[in-house]
Amino acid sequence: MALEQYIQRIDDKLHLLLKKLQQVQAENVLLKEQLQEQEETLAARDETIAALENKLHLAKMAVATQGTPSNREDDEEFRKEMRNKINDYIKEIDRCIALLNS
Repeated sequence: MALEQYIQRIDDKLHLLLKKLQQVQAENVLLKEQLQEQEETLAARDETIAALENKLHLAKMAVATQGTPSNREDDEEFRKEMRNKINDYIKEIDRCIALLNS
């Protein structure tokens, strides 16, 4: 009789363990779905931030090209940035010309 009770306890514990496993697996699936949603939300926000930064940069360029007075420090920073970009473009053009000539 003791052996049957021992086997029954093991069987009960096994069923309890399987039930807990199913609960954990279901929770895992739910957490993975939530993670995916959060990653998609984050990616959308990153795209929005990039678009807004681009618009801000374009607005700064428009203000600078119109000669409208702006913050002196921002204006100097913008000029340096533009000068660096123009120099980078010139270097790239020179490199392309060198490749074409060779």
